[in-house]
Amino acid sequence: MKKIAFITGSTSGIGYSISKVLAKDYALILCGRREKRLNKIKDELSKFTDVYTLCYDIRDNESLKKSFNSLPNKWKKIYILVNNAGNAHGMDLIHEGNVTDWDAMIDSNVKGLMYVTKAVLPFMVKKQKGQIINLGSIAAKEVYPNGSVYCSSKAAVDSFTKG
Repeated sequence: MKKIAFITGSTSGIGYSISKVLAKDYALILCGRREKRLNKIKDELSKFTDVYTLCYDIRDNESLKKSFNSLPNKWKKIYILVNNAGNAHGMDLIHEGNVTDWDAMIDSNVKGLMYVTKAVLPFMVKKQKGQIINLGSIAAKEVYPNGSVYCSSKAAVDSFTKG
């Protein structure tokens, strides 16, 4: 089997594009919340490489651990982790902000990225090989009006990556 790339948020946007590019050289573990979309992408990319899917929400650490632990051993030899999953909600002033939106951003953009890294990293350390790519945003450095929570979450990704 080829080296394995594990991509979160692979059902749309940047994650889907990364999956298509990496399918040329890597076996793929595709993660996302939308099972139908995961299956469609698996069918598409299976023409080029081996594909394994995990359907879970990265905000739910217990679900993530259960999904990750269900991987067959040969699929746990992950060489590249692409932490792509995340979201942006709301453009409200802080005093008018929707706390549910805040929770969704912090839980996905920060905690979810940390949860996935914690699950995958021990296998990379054991092999003494691997790469982790955490997708952030210029919003971590160039804060925009009414984006304080999203920008904060991306600054946290930047700090976590540097740490």
